[in-house]
Amino acid sequence: MSGGAGVHRAAPAHPGAGARERVERAVQDPRPVDPPSTGPIPVEEAPLDPRAIARASLDAARNVSLWWTSSGIVVATVVALAVGTRAGAFVLAGVALVGAVVRAVLPSPGPVALTVRAKAIDVAVLALFGVGVALLAQLLPR
Repeated sequence: MSGGAGVHRAAPAHPGAGARERVERAVQDPRPVDPPSTGPIPVEEAPLDPRAIARASLDAARNVSLWWTSSGIVVATVVALAVGTRAGAFVLAGVALVGAVVRAVLPSPGPVALTVRAKAIDVAVLALFGVGVALLAQLLPR
């Protein structure tokens, strides 16, 4: 029997017997079969929506942490130009170290400008950057 419409078959005698029939049906009808749904799609696997990304980027302009971080970088640049490179590097190191403390103290998810990966990684990177810039600033001539 070739299995036409309306024909019901009995269950296979052993568990692997149905596999051959599934393969034969797949060869006859090559359209892809969607896997059975197991529930809502996790956020990481959801398709990207360009409109949602655009809305989020517009909301980022209102985020205070982005303004504070940008302001700290601008202040470090102004200090470097007005006072000296060494002083500007120390201000930049201070901005990074303050960012590390803020990221460590505030609950997750934390400020948008400081939240990139896991909290421990963000704190470690900001602290190492701050300490590294401060140590390099010591090497600069006065």
